[in-house]
Amino acid sequence: MIKALAEVTGYQDGWLSLACQQQTSCGSCKSQSQCGTGIVSKALPGKVNHVSVRSPEPLPTGTLVEIGLGEATLVRSALVVYMVPLMMMFVGALLGQFFFAALAGSGEGGVIALSLGFGALGVGIARRLAKYVGSAEQQQPELLRIMGEPISELAVINTRHQDSD
Repeated sequence: MIKALAEVTGYQDGWLSLACQQQTSCGSCKSQSQCGTGIVSKALPGKVNHVSVRSPEPLPTGTLVEIGLGEATLVRSALVVYMVPLMMMFVGALLGQFFFAALAGSGEGGVIALSLGFGALGVGIARRLAKYVGSAEQQQPELLRIMGEPISELAVINTRHQDSD
């Protein structure tokens, strides 16, 4: 299960609205200060994803929760989205090489055009297949646990007034 932390932004009709900060791997690399991607990721703010999860009870805004998504659904979706167009491009290239180039005597242009055409066909097929990869329940993130309640304004101690002499 792929897990992430999210903050509650609202509740309506049994669904929690959450804001989840998108995480990148640029924070853990040793060469992040010299890499162009690392420099750009530091300069730009992180992307916030908004998701909804089922919840039996409302939670206060600002509560931190942990959500999870099944890995099997994610892997199947990636397999369909990436592999179907790629395999169709290979089929188009093979058909172009053996039939157009060999029989019709055309050059590489025909092979490339047929390969790109089959790749576009593969994108269309992948769009249709993506609907059947998993059920809506499998593609929906689930609430794993509630991490903590937000700190109320009354509980916050202003240390400047309380602790200073």
